[in-house]
Amino acid sequence: MTIKIQIPTRRPAAALLLLLGLGACKLDVTNPNAATQEGVLTSVAGIRALTVGMQGRFGNSMDQNLYVPGIVSGELATTSATQSTQREFQNYPTASANSAISETNVDLLNIWAKNYATVKSANDVLDNIDALTFAPGTRAGMVALAKLYKAMAFGFLIEAFEKISIDKGATFADRPAVLAEILSQLASAKTDVTGTTLTTDFTGSILAPNFDLLNTIRALQARHSLAAGSNDAALAFANEVPATATSAVTFAGADLNPLRDLYHGSKFFGAISTYRTNAEAGDTRVEANTKATAFAPLGGASMFETNLFLTDNSPVPVFTQDELSLIRAEALARLSRLPEAIAQINIVRGRAGLAVKTAADLPTQTAVLDEIFLQRTYSLFSTGLHWADERRLGKLTVAGAKVRYLPYPLSVRATNPNTPANP
Repeated sequence: MTIKIQIPTRRPAAALLLLLGLGACKLDVTNPNAATQEGVLTSVAGIRALTVGMQGRFGNSMDQNLYVPGIVSGELATTSATQSTQREFQNYPTASANSAISETNVDLLNIWAKNYATVKSANDVLDNIDALTFAPGTRAGMVALAKLYKAMAFGFLIEAFEKISIDKGATFADRPAVLAEILSQLASAKTDVTGTTLTTDFTGSILAPNFDLLNTIRALQARHSLAAGSNDAALAFANEVPATATSAVTFAGADLNPLRDLYHGSKFFGAISTYRTNAEAGDTRVEANTKATAFAPLGGASMFETNLFLTDNSPVPVFTQDELSLIRAEALARLSRLPEAIAQINIVRGRAGLAVKTAADLPTQTAVLDEIFLQRTYSLFSTGLHWADERRLGKLTVAGAKVRYLPYPLSVRATNPNTPANP
């Protein structure tokens, strides 16, 4: 089953969400037809629309969530057409001189602000829904969806920044605390979904079409448990997801996938050439993910055009079966269950048309983890996960990511005294 997030045009979410951002403005002329922030947050229709719009907000954050970590990690590179703000990520220097990324860089701000826009929508739903009357199965679905999207936004943020706020800006939490919060939100969301039968009102009118809410929660529990070093839990959660489940953000109508233009229209980004030149012969993922079309390099980077996001409606994966297999493999390897880990690796290799690996090929835990990193590089290309993989699997090098985390945007530092020093 393909899980999709569509941004439907039949619901009034966009206008209501825009008005939420104007709540602090004082207007001399009152429009009697315009909703107020209080009206949105205190009405059944407003909270319903906010829940729908939250999904769209997350979809609109996927450009920076994918290409910023892609460039920093050396997975993607920039072309001569790229804006200077985006080129700064390619030139990100060593930790001792990370001022090369300006604190006013708009893409740096966007990866922060867009994810926190999703968090705000989720918090607004969670803070206000209990004052309104919904059927139990509708309320449970909306609450679970808000917790899930909050967790997903936190997940992208904590892989980009050393510390983030999880309590509406009051303090900044370190990585273990953020991962614990993500897993808590996901566990609570799972309880909501499994504890109450969801209504057809929720599944048919609020939840995006074809979105498998429960299996998305399970997959993200596996991903973030692995990140937290909870290998037994990661394995168990990954095993809960059926072998046919997938997840994708889907774009429709006037809400277009911004990555289509960035990769193929404006042609700002391409795959580092080693993705093709270093690939194992016969790997079907190479042609699936990249074209043989070379881009004009910038700053010495040699690259090829991607074969992803070719249309304005191309979906963006949220999780895949390859990721789940490789989560199992890594968890098993770290638990010293190497034969089982190799079996999971071979599932992924088989899907890519490659021969199996044996215990003789991968005799040690280090060798198995290196193979897992290689398979994640090819299976999870341009999913926003490569930088996190480099960090977790000890692959931060000059050829890849040169630093562990991004600096904080100037506007964040200027408005929140709790912002940590830049890494």
